Amino acid sequence: MSSKIYPLPNKQKQKLFTNPPPLPSTIFISKSEKLNENNKINILKSNRFSPIYLKKSEQPELEIKELFKLNPLNLNYNWQCGRARLPSLSRIINLPMERIFWQFTFLFHIPLRIVEIAVGFYRYDRLRLINCNWPKIYNLSRYLYLIFGCFELIFLIALSVVGEREFISYHVVFFYAFGGFATGFFITNVVCHSQSLYYLNPYGRISYYIKIIVTILFIISMPILFGAFILYWRKCITIMYDVFAIAEYIDVFLTISYHCCAFFDIRHKVIFSIRDVKKKIN
Repeated sequence: MSSKIYPLPNKQKQKLFTNPPPLPSTIFISKSEKLNENNKINILKSNRFSPIYLKKSEQPELEIKELFKLNPLNLNYNWQCGRARLPSLSRIINLPMERIFWQFTFLFHIPLRIVEIAVGFYRYDRLRLINCNWPKIYNLSRYLYLIFGCFELIFLIALSVVGEREFISYHVVFFYAFGGFATGFFITNVVCHSQSLYYLNPYGRISYYIKIIVTILFIISMPILFGAFILYWRKCITIMYDVFAIAEYIDVFLTISYHCCAFFDIRHKVIFSIRDVKKKIN
């Protein structure tokens, strides 16, 4: 059997051998079109998926400025009286992510501090030296230790809940009240430590001297902190805000160092041996 091949009509030839039409979502740039001198590569544009980030360079990359826009914690930002180079602690703990981390640490810090204050108030009563030099001052310091410690925690919680973005005036009052009660707590703790069995070796005296040094540095830093704050907000001296921020960082470090002395206080326990001596009856 012989088979014959019949030629296709002209219309069918055109449909079969011509290029398919472009998709509606894609635009092809032909070689005949003149490209700009700046464009060295033919660009394939898509109408369906538009680029998220456009840049003049050939490859879209995020710049450092864009990264700072993503993170609100800028190291150089405009504030009330010029540019602030360092963020204050109040600004850091009131940012969205940093505030969550700060509040999360409260779940551990506040209960431990309550235990520390309660145990210290109870033990300072039991462990007072027999030959105490200032018994009345010691008892007064023990009660002030409890009062100042409780108010320190109250104002620490208050300045964390009420941020500078919500009520800046209340936040400032809470901050300086916290610093004042923390100073009182440090002083009364040192007084009770010096006249109790906590002063015993090997770690009692190390803890005592660290507490004295930290307390002195903390007292020196408080006027600097307050003065820098007043000079910035009242006199608009820009550099004073950086001094204020650095003083805040130092105070936080000193506060943590002071409370870490509790590790030395509980390192070794004091064992008492009580013997009932009866008078010999002839």
